[in-house]
Amino acid sequence: MPYDPDADDEGADDRDDPRPEDVAELDRDDEEDEAEWRRCPACGASVLADAPQCPRCGEWLSDETPAERRSRGWLWPVTIAGLIVVLVYLWHGSGR
Repeated sequence: MPYDPDADDEGADDRDDPRPEDVAELDRDDEEDEAEWRRCPACGASVLADAPQCPRCGEWLSDETPAERRSRGWLWPVTIAGLIVVLVYLWHGSGR
């Protein structure tokens, strides 16, 4: 059946007009794409959210801030010092 430009197209969907559900799906895809990227704290480059290291500057990426990393730095020295104190106490106590 050949195309007839004068034919009545009432009832046929106009393919140029987007449907509301299509627009909503496109908006949702944009939000998902933005969620997959984050900024490198060292150089500011856009990096994939699940990347362990920035490809531009080599900075290791984690969710914790440098202050949080420093605050955990006291754990091992205090633990080792505590063990030394316990060992010295036991060593001197066993000599009696």
